[in-house]
Amino acid sequence: WGRLQGLMRFAQQLAPYAALKAECDAIEAQRSLLAQPDPVRPLLDRVVDLLRQALNKRVSDFQQVLATQLAQLASNADWVKLSAAQQDQLRSKHQLSLDVQVDLSTVEALQDALDACDIPHWASRIEALPSRFEAARQAAIQLLKPNVVHVSLPRRTLNDAAELKAWLSEVEALLAERLQQG
Repeated sequence: WGRLQGLMRFAQQLAPYAALKAECDAIEAQRSLLAQPDPVRPLLDRVVDLLRQALNKRVSDFQQVLATQLAQLASNADWVKLSAAQQDQLRSKHQLSLDVQVDLSTVEALQDALDACDIPHWASRIEALPSRFEAARQAAIQLLKPNVVHVSLPRRTLNDAAELKAWLSEVEALLAERLQQG
């Protein structure tokens, strides 16, 4: 029962949570924890399967994004100019060589994996990957060309050709000013 309660908190963001929670509440309300057949075990098995599937999906999504980003980085013109030592240093600095092996073989291992990184945190890790790879690309450029300055372009929604022309003029002026500064 304690293990089920512990795993239920990780299932809160998943679609079947309400039905599973209702079953937990019914077991508690009816005081059937000691009833035979055991009402907890089948519910625990369903929660474990649900969490295992959800976590496997997140890990798989993470691995796909990681592989895509690594391939893009490996084909980047500036990145390939770096020595292997420089590439390793940047990978380490930007945490790009992540070990994503997650043991879900037992209920205890699943609990440990979720304690280490729950399902919403996996979504955050996936969303953060492109930024970390972009930071590594920028660092590679800085190593190769120390005088290069990163310019942030103004962001806005463009609705027509006039707004596009105004934005392009603004960007052109901004870039011209940065070039004059060196």
